[in-house]
Amino acid sequence: MKRGVSTSSTVDARPFADARRASARYLFWGFVWLAVVLVGLKAYYLGSIGALGSDTRSRYLSWLTATSSNDVVFALATWSLGGASLLMVGRWKAGRRIVLGGFLLFSAFACLYAVANITMFGLFGGFLTYPLLELVGDIRMVRSSLVAHLTPRVSLGLVGVPAFYIGLVVVTEKAVALRSIRRWRTAVIAGACCAIVWAVCGEYVYAREWRTRQDRRIAENSHWVLASSWWRTLHGSGSVRLVDRFAPTDLLDFEPPGTQAAPPTLVRAASTRRGAMERSLQRPPNVILLVLESVAARWTSLGGNQYETTPALRAEAAQSLVFDSFYAHIGRSSNSLAAMLLSAYPKFSFRDLTEEYPRLPGTSLAASFGARGYRTAFVTPSDLSWAGWDSFLAGRGFGEVRDFHRLPCSEPVSSWGVEDRCMVDDMLRWIDEEPNRPFFLMGWSQQTHHPYEPTPGVPLLQLKREPVADEYDFERYLNVLHETDRHIGRLFEALRRAGLDKDTLVVVTGDHGQAFGYPHDSYMQGRTVYEEDVHVPLMFWYPRLYRVAARSKTIGSHVDIAPTIAELTGLPIAPDWQGRSLFDARRAPRAYVYVAEDQFRLGVREGNWKYIFDLREGVDELYDLDRDPTEQRNLARLEPERCARLRQRLAAWTEANRRHYEGLSQPAKSPDDRRVGS
Repeated sequence: MKRGVSTSSTVDARPFADARRASARYLFWGFVWLAVVLVGLKAYYLGSIGALGSDTRSRYLSWLTATSSNDVVFALATWSLGGASLLMVGRWKAGRRIVLGGFLLFSAFACLYAVANITMFGLFGGFLTYPLLELVGDIRMVRSSLVAHLTPRVSLGLVGVPAFYIGLVVVTEKAVALRSIRRWRTAVIAGACCAIVWAVCGEYVYAREWRTRQDRRIAENSHWVLASSWWRTLHGSGSVRLVDRFAPTDLLDFEPPGTQAAPPTLVRAASTRRGAMERSLQRPPNVILLVLESVAARWTSLGGNQYETTPALRAEAAQSLVFDSFYAHIGRSSNSLAAMLLSAYPKFSFRDLTEEYPRLPGTSLAASFGARGYRTAFVTPSDLSWAGWDSFLAGRGFGEVRDFHRLPCSEPVSSWGVEDRCMVDDMLRWIDEEPNRPFFLMGWSQQTHHPYEPTPGVPLLQLKREPVADEYDFERYLNVLHETDRHIGRLFEALRRAGLDKDTLVVVTGDHGQAFGYPHDSYMQGRTVYEEDVHVPLMFWYPRLYRVAARSKTIGSHVDIAPTIAELTGLPIAPDWQGRSLFDARRAPRAYVYVAEDQFRLGVREGNWKYIFDLREGVDELYDLDRDPTEQRNLARLEPERCARLRQRLAAWTEANRRHYEGLSQPAKSPDDRRVGS
């Protein structure tokens, strides 16, 4: 009798064991193919290995582990959770089906969500967060960007990848023989070990090679980014939102002055200026616009700063007007070029504007001078093929455009180009060709760009004054800036010797700042909107008008350079320029900045206040720059009303930016269009 009962129990147990093992196999193959899909999408981001250079190709596998290790951990955690749920339901047949179906549906959705995030990574510089998803319904700029990326190819990926995943799981479970317990255990152990080894190797490579890369957020797991941001939003304090509601008059900050009623203009020292303009009728003033690559106001000798890096500029400030609160809109040279040359706010994008819109409509400052009979030229010791600068500058009114390929100089000091000395030499040569004809000359240095390669044979000075984290690069940077300043001093002296100093306006500014780990934990450029990244020098050297040193606390930004130069030289201000002359009484006391790299933040400087809003995290910051110039004390919680008002101004900026670029023709295709998201 007992033996009969035992036999019956064994018979009953076999179907249950077989069903449980079948469910476990589905979970196993679901884990395997989920990991493969997620790793494959990161491989798609990195690009086809055959299209990469030999040096990059040799490191492709290690880079793939670095960017996908968190995805493999996510797949492993999903599998573990599914297995635990399967044990919990025990003999409940319907429960096993619910667990299995839920696991496969969740994993398929995870594939879909991963495709969507790879698509959006280039737009937002990171994966989607809960606060950012909330913006889709509130901010039309974000909604329009998402819709623009929903191409047929992306739609196919969003549908096809999850369906292909489900098909692979079902087919593999049926086709691969893992019926025996021994084979099954071997497969499970091998799969888990491979996942763990992949994750450990990936974390090691990430720490060594990817930690400081601008696209390092691609190594995150998009699903965890969403879940953690939702949890922080739900349980955290201080989470805020950017919405469409703002006063219609807030849009006036971004409308070209030509579209508004024109009250009288108030210019500082107006009588002196009128006398200067009367004398200028005898000879139109020459204009030199000199842009210093990666130079923040903080690291120069202007403004009483502690660094002895630009003694020539400090000396020339005796016949100049220096602005103490001037800003680059973003730490990206291409976007600064468009803002200065066309007086147009850059598009909120993670791409270089020169590459995205090589034919961006707008009145070029160079073309405006050319129409008045000026000679015009653009000179840089860098390579203009980078980010499509050569295409962008074509047709912008420059009679000559010269980069390091056309400069009679030595070998390049770095992959970016030759010494800044070569640029100054070529500028002087060009001026000497027709010294009696008025000219507009734009120069753009490069040696202060990373890797800050010093000029061979020039001894390094001890210029560091603060405890920065990156002392080696910082010391090199300060020395290169000092050497570039020496050659700029040669330019001023040459103008005096030629008798052109009374007839020439020289404008010196920086395209953006540069960070070295102090006073914030940020490096290089374009990663924050703190002062070291966006506060740049601006000096107007004009002995005809400024016979003694003058300073201004007027707040301005790159879009204001063209109309200010136009006003000082008597040039008509183009009706499509979005900036204002820095002498215009109508201008608002504000400057707008943003960052689109591993962060997505907007900022506005108004008076002594600087407000920053993080669109990805829904967090805001507020600083009183008069009392806290290094932005160490966040006052956002103490000033909620001020934050809310400045956030409205940022909302107005996003709407104005959307309207401006939405009406333009389709941008040029990105090199990344071969990836998911094209």
